[in-house]
Amino acid sequence: MINLYFKNFNFNLSNFIGIAIFSEDEKKLFIKNLKNLGLDFNVISFITMKSSLRLCNNKVSGPLNFPLKDIEELFPSRFIILEDLLVENLRDAVLFNAICDFILHNKIILCPVISSTFDLQSIYDNFNKDFYEGLIIDIFKLRLKFLTATRIIFDKKNKFVSTITYIIKKISALGFNYIENKNEPCNPYLEFINKDNFIIILKIYPLKKIIALREEFIKGSKIVFNISFNDIYFNPDEIINKIKIFPLITKDIKNIRIKREITKFKCDKLSKIQAISIKELDLAHLVIAGAGSGKTRLIVNKFLYLINFISSDEILILTFTNNAVEEIKNRIRCQISGDNGDNFNIKKILNIMTYHSFFYSIIKEYYIKLGFKSMPIIKDGVFKNIETQLKISEAHFISYDDIILNILKLFKNEDAVYDIASRFKYILVDEYQDLDFLSDIIIKKIDGGRGVIMYAGDDDQSIYGFNGGDSTNLLFFDLFYPSGKLFIMQYNYRSNSKIIDFCNSLLNNISFRFPKKMIQYESKNILSDENPINILKFKSKNAEERFIIDQFNLYLANGKNTAILVRTQKEEDNFKKILKETKPEAFINSKNWFIGTIHKSKGMEFDIVFIANVANGNIPHLKSLSKTNDNTKNLNHPFRFFLNSDINGKSAYGDEIKLFYVAISRAKKKVFITYSGEKSKFLQ
Repeated sequence: MINLYFKNFNFNLSNFIGIAIFSEDEKKLFIKNLKNLGLDFNVISFITMKSSLRLCNNKVSGPLNFPLKDIEELFPSRFIILEDLLVENLRDAVLFNAICDFILHNKIILCPVISSTFDLQSIYDNFNKDFYEGLIIDIFKLRLKFLTATRIIFDKKNKFVSTITYIIKKISALGFNYIENKNEPCNPYLEFINKDNFIIILKIYPLKKIIALREEFIKGSKIVFNISFNDIYFNPDEIINKIKIFPLITKDIKNIRIKREITKFKCDKLSKIQAISIKELDLAHLVIAGAGSGKTRLIVNKFLYLINFISSDEILILTFTNNAVEEIKNRIRCQISGDNGDNFNIKKILNIMTYHSFFYSIIKEYYIKLGFKSMPIIKDGVFKNIETQLKISEAHFISYDDIILNILKLFKNEDAVYDIASRFKYILVDEYQDLDFLSDIIIKKIDGGRGVIMYAGDDDQSIYGFNGGDSTNLLFFDLFYPSGKLFIMQYNYRSNSKIIDFCNSLLNNISFRFPKKMIQYESKNILSDENPINILKFKSKNAEERFIIDQFNLYLANGKNTAILVRTQKEEDNFKKILKETKPEAFINSKNWFIGTIHKSKGMEFDIVFIANVANGNIPHLKSLSKTNDNTKNLNHPFRFFLNSDINGKSAYGDEIKLFYVAISRAKKKVFITYSGEKSKFLQ
């Protein structure tokens, strides 16, 4: 092992490829060779590392404050020889995952000391895990597999990592001979030649920056590819297919450089944070986007930036509603219509979809492998028509929960995970705060440990807990991605400054949230002679309703985009009934108004907003006022164990604050908060 390693040392060093050391003697010989070459190294004990981090003592003081940010200080040298590697619990697993994540994204060469009979891939199997912990470990295993397939040598028979070994075999099968021991000072490369003296050179880059540097250079009968380990691991067939047609196209081409330039589609004028975040391609990153901060604009422009380098069908955008899907598509269509847009068919972008439709598409593709005899149909209510019921009586019905569980079952097969993961080179996740734990795991599996993913959301707008939404995924982002980046979009482009101040004061009452403050964007200083915040008490519910409808009609008559927001479906139906009784059909069919629950208004904005029945027992709901519903036990995420015991991780009362915040932050110019019962605790 050692001899093979040093025989190809220049190649391995420049690619940051590590080596598995199988005995004490091998370790001593390896250290001796490193000293002889004058290379810096450190021998680090995994056990010592654990004790030096705050991780062991449950001292994470708040969300996105994971102590493994200190890990860089523990790796001062390029060579790290890691001893005493043993994973006995979830804390150990998180630490080793952090090491793997750090190695993947830094110029570090990891050399784990392991038993000659020990398989590093089974490192996470040394302790009993419950169902949810097991799913987290699955993600860690994917990252470890990606690391070992690209950056660590295991097989004593092979000179290179399995990724390179695979591509050598594939190219050799096309009639090209591999030329050994070729190195360049800057970029290591693999060189091949066939009987017709066609030459292929693969310049291999270890980091994901190659997504912005990808090019192919053809000169006579030689072609040079700039590729990354990502390309080789997840998209080897793409490389092979290009090589297949290479001898054909070079007959008519003398010199050509095929390179993607950042000129294909231009982006909007963006804030500094937005501009930086759309250009982040190397690391997984989380964008915390407060209300009115331009989250959809960010996602659209990230997509436009990415298609300068990769095909649009290699980008997956996921959101919650069909309206959001259409909004994103429409904005992309408008953006590119005057910028080379004639050659870009938005209808062909099939990978902008809701989570539900995307997950269902996986079921439709793999339903036979999952044991279904026919395509399962999503359960949607009760069939009232007996004839229809008889026709489909033999069909298989599944709920959304069934879809998720079946995909998790499917993904126990690594080939299925790899097949889907290899289709996408980038993933954009919208409304991350409302994604349930199991759906988050599925998306992370599709990412495959690469970290070519952007999450966008706001923990303060997490209002779908009753439907499985869990902002804990967002708040513990750094436990999955210690090397990831965090961007905070605090500018509010929507609301009057007094509305923003009201929202900030309200959010300060949530105990477990990422600390941030909305700021009004300077260039859009929305002012009004009228008071933008109006809190009004009425003697009766009828009086409250009459006032709201009268003012609602008045603002609509003046051309204002106006909404009535309520807590329950019953209240929504009541206001719609009153409106129907007082207004003609043509007026009702106009698109300048909205009456609905606060939950349905998520993602919308209006000039004027009425929030009805903001009384104790309704907003906040009576159940949230009980102390039994306001404790840390409500936080059931496996990572809860990393928090200080005195941290109130999640509460029903906090969820009520978020709901009220979502309602208020829909308003651009003016909000009416009305009640007729006991004044809401939020207004006291």
